[in-house]
Amino acid sequence: MQKMGSPFNIICYTNLVQKADSVANESFKLVDSITHICSDYDSSSELYKLRSSVIGKPVKVSKILFELLMASKDAYNNSYGSFDITIGPLSLLWRSARKSKIFPTAGAIDSAKAFVNFRYIQLDSLSQTITFLKPNIKLDMGGIAKGYAADKVAALIKSSGIINALVDAGGDMIVMGVPPQKKGWRIGVNIPEQQEALLNTKLLLTNKAVATSGDAFQNMLYHGKKYGHIIDARTGYGVTFHRNVTVVSPNATTADWLATACSILPLNQVKILAKKCKSEVFITVLQNGRIRKVSFGNFDAYWEQ
Repeated sequence: MQKMGSPFNIICYTNLVQKADSVANESFKLVDSITHICSDYDSSSELYKLRSSVIGKPVKVSKILFELLMASKDAYNNSYGSFDITIGPLSLLWRSARKSKIFPTAGAIDSAKAFVNFRYIQLDSLSQTITFLKPNIKLDMGGIAKGYAADKVAALIKSSGIINALVDAGGDMIVMGVPPQKKGWRIGVNIPEQQEALLNTKLLLTNKAVATSGDAFQNMLYHGKKYGHIIDARTGYGVTFHRNVTVVSPNATTADWLATACSILPLNQVKILAKKCKSEVFITVLQNGRIRKVSFGNFDAYWEQ
């Protein structure tokens, strides 16, 4: 089923078919409600409406949106500023550039970047409010909302008594228990710059979240250099080194934003960040026709034997 702009799939193993159908229906309703809150495309969404907020005036938001905002704040602080939901102005600029196939000027990038910095917003946990400290702030939760939705759906499924399930929010997955007669859930890992191809060896996961990030097929060529669709909020430009990143984390929210951050940061910072987030990271890069692999944490333990 198509949700949040991507295929959204749920697999549950239970002897109670009616319960599974009921939980699936409730899950998709939950995803729809999250989408209506945090979409940056839908002008009627709660997130979109924040664009008209008065500077310096606290705005009370829903519990779901505030949870996402707080998770995004943690992501910003932990990722050396590479993951930043205030990236909206840059996202819109590069989205338009890819559509028109006209590379944005340095001036346009600098103008958009002037409104990008998480420090331009304030969050108050007691009042559950957000305050904008600068005009033209546009929030983009594209790098965290799917993971958050997957976590919420997984929690709903677990509360129903179903213990063996997979939730796939457009590639951001969380798995619980195991499929029947299996040791875990088999998850494929993409080969760099090959849209459909997977590495021969699969991951075998249970009670973990996994997310991937890569931009080999969404880039712009300018003066002989490829700029990917993943934008470094600190520079305003798309990344120019292209990786396939796979992250295994305790929850899908973390896995989602961490996969983006690990697509941007130098490898020494990826190593530190993975440890800090209690996650494992696997990166593949195609160099001179050969696949270079590097992993951080205990990622090798997840490969199927």
